[in-house]
Amino acid sequence: MRLSPTKFWKSCCLGALYLLAHSVAASTIDIKAYTEEWPPYNFLNGKQVTGISTDILRAACNNAHLQCEFQLVPWTRAYKTVQETKNTIIYTIARIPTREAQFVWIGPLFPRTTWIYARAEVADKIHHMKDLEKFRVGVIRAEASLTDLTEAGVPSSAIRIFNSNTDEMRMLKAGQIDVVVNTEIGMAVNQQQFDIGADKLVKLMKLYDAGSLYFGMNINSDPILIEKLQNAVDKLRRDGKIQLIVQQYTKAH
Repeated sequence: MRLSPTKFWKSCCLGALYLLAHSVAASTIDIKAYTEEWPPYNFLNGKQVTGISTDILRAACNNAHLQCEFQLVPWTRAYKTVQETKNTIIYTIARIPTREAQFVWIGPLFPRTTWIYARAEVADKIHHMKDLEKFRVGVIRAEASLTDLTEAGVPSSAIRIFNSNTDEMRMLKAGQIDVVVNTEIGMAVNQQQFDIGADKLVKLMKLYDAGSLYFGMNINSDPILIEKLQNAVDKLRRDGKIQLIVQQYTKAH
């Protein structure tokens, strides 16, 4: 049966609208994830956001059949955006008491143990947390380590706040700050990336050794998305996939 020109064009338009609707549906973003530069957990490789936590979240999104978009921004912007916008995630974030009610916590991903690192020139003068008041201690703005240092008694006069990991590490290498806080994995990668020799930095003492690192989701997010993502992360852990991802980034360290 031959269609009239009117019916033919109507069929074409309906077909185009059908394809457009399905194309839009397929490309709809379910979750927007915001992170900072903190290698090897989250960082840019070219224009691609990658890292241990990024790969875990990407795998969880894929397994849960969710479309997730990743953006690397300053930590304070990520924090504010996720607090104000539903169906968004901030990572890699420490779950500490002052943040407990601010997010829905998806994880845990891995334990959180942070250390005090000092330039070799001053390391022998630091034996206790109290000694840090005499030195310049670098920390990233709004990160949990700032709370940890304050609770450990380090005065604000000793603390130098930076907007990014890169800014902090460059100042450390230049001798403009004396002390930084990081995980063992994080510092190993930073030393390699910024060409800071093993003889230039000393791991002194633990700052924090409790709790874990998580994905933090906006508290008004869709409960179905939250459940899907948590189930996907749990399955990755049960299947040993999280450990495999960690090993891919840490085997050289």
